[in-house]
Amino acid sequence: MMIKELFVQNVGREIETVVKADDLRNVDLEIREYVITNEIDRKIGDLFSEYGRSSTINGVWIHGFFGSGKSHLLKILSYVFENRRLDDGTTAAEIFASKTKDSMVRADIDRVSKIPSESILFNIDHQATISHNEEKDSVLLVFYKVFYDHLGFYGTQAHIAEFEWWVRFRKNIYEEFKERFFLHTGKAWIEERRNYFDPDVVDGVAASLAELLDRDESDFLNIFEDIEAKQSLSVEDLTN
Repeated sequence: MMIKELFVQNVGREIETVVKADDLRNVDLEIREYVITNEIDRKIGDLFSEYGRSSTINGVWIHGFFGSGKSHLLKILSYVFENRRLDDGTTAAEIFASKTKDSMVRADIDRVSKIPSESILFNIDHQATISHNEEKDSVLLVFYKVFYDHLGFYGTQAHIAEFEWWVRFRKNIYEEFKERFFLHTGKAWIEERRNYFDPDVVDGVAASLAELLDRDESDFLNIFEDIEAKQSLSVEDLTN
C-alpha cells in the first residue's frame, strides 16, 4: 500500500501556501478537507453556542501565530454561517458539523445555520485606497466600502453609495431611478456613477429624481455635494 492511499482526500493536489480570506475558489473542496483539531473544537463550541443569543457581543477575535490557520478558519466559518450549498446539494454547515464529535456543538451549528446570514470576506490592505491609507479612519472607510459594495452600491465613494442607499431604501425607487437615468443620458447608472462629477451625470440624476419625486430639477443639482457635506461616518452609524 502506498502512503498516499492512507488519506481520504487527494494529497497530490496543489496546495495554496498562503490562504487569502477573500479567495472564494474551491469552496466545496476547502470545507470537505478542513480538519477540526481538538483545540479548535473547544473554541468553536463557545462560538456557536453564543452566536445569535447575545445582542451585545457581536465580535470575535481570532488570534494565533503566523501560519497557524487563522484566515483559513475565518473562511470556513463564513461558509458555515452563510450555510452555502455545495456541489452535491449538501450544505457547508452539514459538512462542518460532521467533523466534530461533540453532539452539543453539532446541534448548535445546526441551529446557527438556520439563522439567515450573509458573509462579506475581504482583505483590508486589498480594499484600502491610497487616500484611505492616509486617513486616520482608514479601517472604518474600508468597512463602509465593502459593506456598500456588497449591496451593489458604489462603495469607493461613500457619499455616492449613501445616495444610492437613500434612493433604494428611503424612497424605494432605485430600479425606477436607473431606468429614468438611462432614458435621460443613454447610459447605465452602474457604469456612470463613477463619473458623478460629470455635468451630464448630474443633470441626468436631477432630471430623473425630479420626475420620480415630483419636484423641481434644481432641488437635486447639488445632491451629491449636500450628502458629502452632511455625511457622518462612524462605527455607530455603520452598525445601525
